[in-house]
Amino acid sequence: MTQTWIVFSAFRPDPDLVDAVRAAVAEVAQQVVVVDDGSGPGWEPLWAQAESVGARVLRSDENRGIGAALNRGIRHALDAGASAVLTFDQDSTISPGFVEALRDVIASAESSGVRVAFAVPERFAGVSQVHSREGGVLRTRHSIQSGMLVPRTTWEQVGILREDLFIDLVDTEFELRCAAAGLVGVAAPGLALGHALGRQYARELFGRRVRIPGIPDVVTLSAPFRYYYRVRNRRVVNKLYLRTAPGWVLRDTALEIIHFVNALMLARPRRALLALYRRGWRDGGRGRGGPMPSELRPVAAQITWSAPDA
Repeated sequence: MTQTWIVFSAFRPDPDLVDAVRAAVAEVAQQVVVVDDGSGPGWEPLWAQAESVGARVLRSDENRGIGAALNRGIRHALDAGASAVLTFDQDSTISPGFVEALRDVIASAESSGVRVAFAVPERFAGVSQVHSREGGVLRTRHSIQSGMLVPRTTWEQVGILREDLFIDLVDTEFELRCAAAGLVGVAAPGLALGHALGRQYARELFGRRVRIPGIPDVVTLSAPFRYYYRVRNRRVVNKLYLRTAPGWVLRDTALEIIHFVNALMLARPRRALLALYRRGWRDGGRGRGGPMPSELRPVAAQITWSAPDA
């Protein structure tokens, strides 16, 4: 996989993106793409800085979501002859040797007879992405796309990311699609990728702490608007994969329900978050994809997260 390309999705990023690009260029020379997901006017100086340190910036006039942004970069890389594409969020910065570690774990797993879908670091934001260890190979579940190295053969076999999901569960759907094709995600032992998480609270259900083996016992809250996508896309993903991966889907759904209850208890006003839940559930059932309906944006903008005892 000597022709590894790195693709960043970016939407109104912090200036730290330039440092992330610089670190990526040090890993793969000039094979770095930044896709502007419709950030709008005023961002040209930042894109110029990214280009000055070695990236190719693909500008977009419209915000089409992370799936579409990454796909644009992935297509660009594959058209240029990439043998593998490593995807990142805009706030992910890698350390030296990151790419080599992912390449090595793919080669090692394939030599053991594993049909590899992709490779990720063992830990993302301090959370393990490992589901099991078989024959010395760390197999993944709930892999995050930021820091995911995907060989060209995987893209060709299962396709690229689903753009209609827009943001949440894009990586989950891709991982389930790979699993349905008999491909396995693997993790590089000891490799970690830092990431800034949102506000965290204890995972509770009806006032009692919920502890499940292998799952963090804290809730990380997303930006309020994303709960429309989380509910909608969960219904879409469940419909697609309940038969092929029932245990996986049902366990994830149970955890999501607990999370949604926790978020509702912390939301102010709660009726606004309930409105996002209801519309997300309805749109998921109808197969509606793409961005959140415009009339929901002011509803989502009302929501704030309260302290647990508020």
